[in-house]
Amino acid sequence: MKNYLATLLPLFISSTCLAGDWEIKTDLKITDGAVSDETKYKSGGAFDEREVKQKEKTKLETLLIYSDETPLDGLKYNLRLGNIVEQNREKKLELNEDGTVDKDKSRTETERINFVGLGFSYKLKNALGADRWKFKGRYDHYYDINYGAKDFQEDAKERSGSLKGNKWSLTATGEYSTPWNSVFFSPYLQFKQERRDDWIDDIRLKQQEEEKEKESEVGLIFNWIPPLAGWELSAGPYWQNEVDYKRSPGEDWERSDDERWVAEVKAEYESAVPGLELEVLFYEHLNGEDEGERRLNLELSYEF
Repeated sequence: MKNYLATLLPLFISSTCLAGDWEIKTDLKITDGAVSDETKYKSGGAFDEREVKQKEKTKLETLLIYSDETPLDGLKYNLRLGNIVEQNREKKLELNEDGTVDKDKSRTETERINFVGLGFSYKLKNALGADRWKFKGRYDHYYDINYGAKDFQEDAKERSGSLKGNKWSLTATGEYSTPWNSVFFSPYLQFKQERRDDWIDDIRLKQQEEEKEKESEVGLIFNWIPPLAGWELSAGPYWQNEVDYKRSPGEDWERSDDERWVAEVKAEYESAVPGLELEVLFYEHLNGEDEGERRLNLELSYEF
C-alpha cells in the first residue's frame, strides 16, 4: 500500500502546477435483485431441495481525478485515486417440501476497496460516418480490499478477509447525427476485466478462492436534448455477456457464463454552477440469470 501511495502522491502534488483539471466524483448504485426460487428433484422424481435467493446491493464510489491534455490533439490522460464501499444483503433460504425453512443462510456482506489508477480519453472527429468517436480506457489497482460479513442467520458461516486485485476497461462510443437536430445516436462497445487474488480468510488464516470476471457490452443508445437548460436524456437497450471464473488454491478455474439484454434510461443535468453535473441512471435486466434485476445509479461530480 505504501509503495503505491508513495508513487502516485508526488504525481498528484506535481500536477497542481500544471494547467489540468481536478474532479471529485461520487457514484451511488442501488440494486434490487430479482427473487430466485428453484426446486430440485432426485433422479426418481422425489423432492430434493428448494432454494430461495435474493440480493440487494448498495455501492458508493468516491473518486479524485486529475486530467490534462497531451501534445496529441484530442488525447487526454488522467490519474485516479478512489475508494469503494459495497454492501450486499443476501437472502438465502433452504426450504422443506411443505415450504417451512430448513436452513437460513442469509447474511450482510461489506467490501471496502482502496485503489489508484491511470486512464485516457481520445476524441476522433469524422470517423466511420460519425460526427466523432470517443475512446476511453482505464486501469485501477486495488491495493487494499477488506471483506467482512455480519447479521448472520443461524446457518450462515462467518467470513472476513483481505486481498488485492485490479480492474481495466476499454470503451468506444460513437456520436451520429439524425434528421432531428436535438436527437443523436450513440452506439458503443465496451470490454472490461476484473481480477482478485487469492482471498485470505482472516479467521482461519487460510487461502480461499481466487476470482476474475470478463464482461463485454454492445449498446444502441439514443440521446435527446430537450428544451430545458442543462438537461440531456438517453434511452436504449444493450447486450451484455459476463463470464465469471473462480478457483480454490491448487484447483482449476470453474467458469460460469451469463448473457442478457438490459434496458437503460438515463438523465444528465449540467448545472449553471460551472463544473457541477448530476446523472441519474435506471436499468433493468430483461432476461438471463438475473432477469428482473433493477438498478438505480446516482452520480454527482464537480470539476474545478
